[in-house]
Amino acid sequence: MPHVSSKQLDSVLSEKLFTKLLVVFGQAQNKNSLSKVINELLTPTEKTMLAKRLAIILMLKSHTPQHKIADILKVSPSTIARISLDAEIGEYDSILKISSREEADIEKLVWNILTVGGMMPPRAGKKYWTKDLKWRA
Repeated sequence: MPHVSSKQLDSVLSEKLFTKLLVVFGQAQNKNSLSKVINELLTPTEKTMLAKRLAIILMLKSHTPQHKIADILKVSPSTIARISLDAEIGEYDSILKISSREEADIEKLVWNILTVGGMMPPRAGKKYWTKDLKWRA
């Protein structure tokens, strides 16, 4: 988990910094420039943490069992339970609204990553594969 200093910023300064962060993200008009900004601001650990959190949210939305999410993403069941509770109270509605515009199925995306685009068999879960080792939708 990324380290956060115990020294608190003034709330006005903190709000201004957050606003500036949003402006910088907003000015990154295309995927390439946004990718550069994110790579410059975030460490690999922070990017992984955020990507896993997003994947958990989207996989919960698609009704993927929590134990399967924990196994695939290598996260603790307590992390998934916490995010699940937050999702139930509408904590991620903006993310879900934005992601609903996307056609990609997050579970298929994760399986493609884990199996190198369907080239390798999964370590478990043969029910997801046809006899010729292709992903079964």
